[in-house]
Amino acid sequence: MVLKSNSSIHERLLESIKRRIREERGPEDKEVEAYYRPYSDELERVRAGSAERETFLRRAAGSPVTLVGDFHTLDQAQKCYLSLVRDLDKAGVRPVLLLEMVLAAHDAALAGYLHGQLDSSEFLERIGYYKHWGFNFHNYEPILTYAKESGLAVHGLNRTGSLPLRDGFMADRIARIIHRYPGPPVLVLVGDLHLASEHLPAALRRAGIEPLTLFQNSESVYRRKLKRGQSPTGWWSLGKNRFLNNNTPPAIKMQSYLLWLEHGGEALCSLYGYCRYDIEPDEEPDLTDTVEAYLKALKDLFALENPIPDDFEVFTLNSLELTKDPFFRNGRGGKLKALLQKGFPMYVKEKSALFVPLLDVNHTVEEAAHCLMGEAFPLGNSLQSYEKRLHYFASGYVGSKLINPNRHTPSLKEMRRRLRLDPDKMSERDSNKLKPERSAFEGVLDYFKATRNGRKAKRGEMDSVLATDRASSFTVSRRAGYIIGEALFEAYNTGKIAGAQLREYVFEQDSPFFLREVWGGFT
Repeated sequence: MVLKSNSSIHERLLESIKRRIREERGPEDKEVEAYYRPYSDELERVRAGSAERETFLRRAAGSPVTLVGDFHTLDQAQKCYLSLVRDLDKAGVRPVLLLEMVLAAHDAALAGYLHGQLDSSEFLERIGYYKHWGFNFHNYEPILTYAKESGLAVHGLNRTGSLPLRDGFMADRIARIIHRYPGPPVLVLVGDLHLASEHLPAALRRAGIEPLTLFQNSESVYRRKLKRGQSPTGWWSLGKNRFLNNNTPPAIKMQSYLLWLEHGGEALCSLYGYCRYDIEPDEEPDLTDTVEAYLKALKDLFALENPIPDDFEVFTLNSLELTKDPFFRNGRGGKLKALLQKGFPMYVKEKSALFVPLLDVNHTVEEAAHCLMGEAFPLGNSLQSYEKRLHYFASGYVGSKLINPNRHTPSLKEMRRRLRLDPDKMSERDSNKLKPERSAFEGVLDYFKATRNGRKAKRGEMDSVLATDRASSFTVSRRAGYIIGEALFEAYNTGKIAGAQLREYVFEQDSPFFLREVWGGFT
């Protein structure tokens, strides 16, 4: 049984992550927004009755085609598909695999990879993987590895073009594959949105094919179950040959998308070098060793003599029991709890705890840097507190850039460009959702305008900036701090400042004391 009181925590976490996604992505693409609506409407209306995984497997074994929904940035989506492939294969039902991640035109290169004629790097280059797909290949690689080892047939499904055009193409492609392989079921891994009844299933029905459909991780069903005090995870029957498997909270699902937006699939491969497919859906990865490794790396990079803290704990989205500690009941602890429940990564000095929503290189290293600094997060509404937060965020950002030079944060130029987008030309939904981002960007620009050429801001001209910073859960100081951190890193990377100056700024200074030497970065 899931307590109803947990529902509000999940809602706050989810909304916070979605807000950060909007900040990274900007307005939703109009085509995607229109295509998404039938999918979301369908899952809002369905009645989800309890079902068994074995029931679905039996249906899949006897169905000519089964569509499995794929949320491309979430490894659990690909793991679920692979587990179905394995179980069908073990039962003597050898499915044909059809994957959206590969264009149909690249079947020859796919065959070359499966037969050992191409290694993974050559294969990805041959099919233009990061141009046409771009998601973390390490999430999909185990599917191809199993197919290679088991001798299963695998084909590409996709083509370029609009989403409706691709539905028609994919339906024709599926029909051709069924004709080519009479008998065995065809198991299709395709983006979630294509599974809406009026999209790919409708195109298949027009071709005389009735598909079995498996949705994965429906946010609307998850939230409904949670609000009713029911377990939101498990297998569900949605009627009309439709099933649903919920194995991941919406906050973690959307955090995976945010992580991809911040890094990109190619960078994720180079940063991680592995896929977490050995971790079960209900298990928590132990990040303590990961954080300790980052602490050691940062200590070496900054040439520090002080010892690494040895009593810290690491918490993630699934381990918010940290906030049950009496420290978080009121006062400073209560304010920190509100930020933690919104999904903000944070080092809580008073409890020697690092909170990182997921295994995210950027934010994990950023909080490791704060831990190494030994600094408590600066709350407070004064101009002095705001400047302390600038230093805090800039320093953590610099630490993360030293580990991941590919990290990006919107520049002042990008913020100005985003603000030039006409709200009147956006949908009302987009316009309303982007208001907090626009307000935060305006606050950042106002701050740098007030401090042009390195002069110190005056209290009176900062009133609106400080008010926006408070209202946005410190998004203004975070964004402004990241811009300072980016400029500091670039100044260090290009030799304008020495490593000793960078170390002094991060570990000894509370204000950007040499902004004149890095002012060119604030454009």
